[in-house]
Amino acid sequence: MKQEPPSRRPELWQALEQAESLGHHPCSEKLKAVTAGPTSLTSAGFPYIDEASFQWFICKVPHLFTDGLLILDWVDRCKEVVKNALAAEQISGEDVDSAQRALKVIQNMVFTAAITAPSDLWLLRHVLSTHKLLGVTGWLLKDNPLDPATFAANNEFNERQLKIDLHFLLSRGYLVKRDGAFYMSPDPALRRMQADLSTLTKSERIDMTGVWMAWFGGTPHGDWNGERLQSLLSFSASKQRLDRAWFASHWELEAGYRLLPIVLALRALDLTKNLTEGVVFSDAIPHPLANLPRFLSQCGLLTTEGAVTVLGARVFERGPGPFGIVGAYASYAEHLSDILRGKTSSAWVSRGENVAASQDANRKTFEAANQSLDDFCARFGFQYGVYIEHAVGKGEATRQRFLRNGEADLRYFGADLEDAAIDEAVKEQAKGFLPANMQFIRNADIGRPEKITEALDAEGLRETHTVMVVGNGFHEVRDQSDEKMVEVFRGYADAGILLIFTEETGLSDDDLLNTAWNTYHAGFRHVHEMSGQGLRPSWRSHEGGLLSWSECARQAGYRVLDRYTRSTRTIYPYKKGKRKNPAISVTYFCVPESMCATYNVCD
Repeated sequence: MKQEPPSRRPELWQALEQAESLGHHPCSEKLKAVTAGPTSLTSAGFPYIDEASFQWFICKVPHLFTDGLLILDWVDRCKEVVKNALAAEQISGEDVDSAQRALKVIQNMVFTAAITAPSDLWLLRHVLSTHKLLGVTGWLLKDNPLDPATFAANNEFNERQLKIDLHFLLSRGYLVKRDGAFYMSPDPALRRMQADLSTLTKSERIDMTGVWMAWFGGTPHGDWNGERLQSLLSFSASKQRLDRAWFASHWELEAGYRLLPIVLALRALDLTKNLTEGVVFSDAIPHPLANLPRFLSQCGLLTTEGAVTVLGARVFERGPGPFGIVGAYASYAEHLSDILRGKTSSAWVSRGENVAASQDANRKTFEAANQSLDDFCARFGFQYGVYIEHAVGKGEATRQRFLRNGEADLRYFGADLEDAAIDEAVKEQAKGFLPANMQFIRNADIGRPEKITEALDAEGLRETHTVMVVGNGFHEVRDQSDEKMVEVFRGYADAGILLIFTEETGLSDDDLLNTAWNTYHAGFRHVHEMSGQGLRPSWRSHEGGLLSWSECARQAGYRVLDRYTRSTRTIYPYKKGKRKNPAISVTYFCVPESMCATYNVCD
């Protein structure tokens, strides 16, 4: 990573240097350098900084938990300084615009890290504990090279799982790679942290979301009584800063491990909606544990008086999405030792408590998908009579479509492999949030298109124009190859189904290292690969790489319409060359070629 200070706007830098109110933050000089650095706007009007500023920030400025909250306070004070400097004619209007852009990016990076880091930290705590228990950490701490194939053979490990773990640790800065072998990072503080890290006991490896749900519900889970939970939150760990500021300290690791299940439990009980800025936590939550507000205050989510902070409000609103997607694999984390040793494991993906969290994560992408569908219909006169939501969860895409179209002229279906997800959708239907005519297709593996076509045949709807919307479902096809994925898409294309699907982008180790906490994709990649699922890139980064999602769809007989395909923000908050800055996720709009011919579709 580059760590050179960015270039500066001279007058703006001087005004910031003279402002005494900005000097209280320990990283004030570094924050001022970013604020006075180069900025611009994307074609869509979003602010960005340059590469040097971004690398300077993530390498030099700690920004998780209370560090992030302090930065947000600094940003507010800096806005006043800039405003006053303009009034005093110390800086130009262009300086003000640039500073405002930089401050917006700094604020966004803090908010983003607050909702992406905890899931990685939770998973890191499990992986590092398992590796220490099984001797992997000890081997690396002796500065031995670790070749996955050799080490797995010598220790009777599952080589595939070992590689998945090692690449995860590499992507979070704990390991380095040279000549095909993995080594412990040379950072002394990081090495000390791994040496001091305790291993989790069997009871500490369980899915703690259920434990916290039971506590907030007034019926403690097993021997997890109030005294034991308070002991869990009263931990001590070093906050010694590592070589690069974004690498997690021991304390941050322990905090993330504890925070994720607490937030997920609150969301599962529908309590996070009450936790807006300024609300006193203990007044909004039933059965609050005595030292829970103190812990959340240490995480920057509450003030010392117990009121929700601006950072806390953001985490309680946006955090459950990424927290729940990774947290659904708690069983895999619990049984990682068995998986790594190649033993038969009873691990499974548990979505029941996290269905609401997944709904939160997909809400915006479904809004974009449904709007693209309406725009397409208006332009080409396309009419459809069936709307299917696969990987249905609580039926968020259907809920939105139901509000737009009603059910008089539209048949609805919800499909999912897991009963827990269908059960949640049935509850939403009973509440009136989903259409009464909605039918559910259980045990529907998205990798088997015939499950959908058989359901349509049974209802005499095979010849009716059908739209299927999928939120992060196709990566769940197990044991993917390019050929298999093309065949899956071909099954839907041959059935004449207009397909709109969202998928997270598969990122490389380098992308993950160079973007720090700007995505949650390190943990996302790990849990999906561990469970046999496959992530794909936005495009092939090298010869021989996996086909992208759009390439698979095109080879299967779909036309992917760029005009109606939507992308979220890119992973780097600065400009990069073409095809070097992938989007976090993409919602692909795919029309069967036969349908394109019928409706004279052009992109």
